[in-house]
Amino acid sequence: MLTPAQSRAARGLLGWSQSDLAGAARVSLSTVRDFEKSRWTPIGNSLAAMREALEGWLRIHQWQRKRQACGSDPTGTSRTTAHPCLDHSASGGLGQGTNRTTVNGGEPGV
Repeated sequence: MLTPAQSRAARGLLGWSQSDLAGAARVSLSTVRDFEKSRWTPIGNSLAAMREALEGWLRIHQWQRKRQACGSDPTGTSRTTAHPCLDHSASGGLGQGTNRTTVNGGEPGV
């Protein structure tokens, strides 16, 4: 469940205004404003839409930051194998599986 503090923090990370969140979640500005001031909790659908909008954009933001920190190819496809900035043991998403080759007499390449 999304809390008012989590909503404010997530917006801060994204550089979003309350109006930006309202637009992304397709809820009214007063819904976001009143929720973040703990005046009331929105109905389930509105709260879920706010959470989903924030989570989706935070995933994109996190991926972009990882890309900037690790270079231009976070997928690891332009170099030998696994990119050191990705967790290749995780299931699903960009880090799925182990994308490794061997170099120098059978040593795993990174």
